[in-house]
Amino acid sequence: MATENKTAVKVFTFLDDDIRAGTGDIILPGGEQLSGVVKRYAVGGENRMHTHPTEDHTFYILQGQGTFHFEKDENVVVAKQYDAIFLPKGAGYWFESSGEEKLIILRTGTQTGSDRIIEGRLVHSQRTPETGVYVQPRELPF
Repeated sequence: MATENKTAVKVFTFLDDDIRAGTGDIILPGGEQLSGVVKRYAVGGENRMHTHPTEDHTFYILQGQGTFHFEKDENVVVAKQYDAIFLPKGAGYWFESSGEEKLIILRTGTQTGSDRIIEGRLVHSQRTPETGVYVQPRELPF
């Protein structure tokens, strides 16, 4: 008897009015090696210098403006809409929303490699299947 397999392809909307209106992180469908998160900040950001020792990741600024600090507080880059920042594993950084409108970032990286080091301490990712807010992919007929 032949078994029919469902495709592993995931189709989803990552930015709509509801997503724009929210705050905090919303996790996009992905896999073990590549995933995405939409990060939304009316104010604030990731306000402590930290590194991700096992994960390269990239921030794509979709809306607003973020002020990023790399390795030291005085190393500052202001990123605006449609700018992107690639961070190799181990790069120190922090950022905050610094524009007139909400900062919305698409962050790509791995789904599970988001542990970080803050002030010499390993802090495990809070982005887990049990605690995360997820975008749901559409059901495909094949």
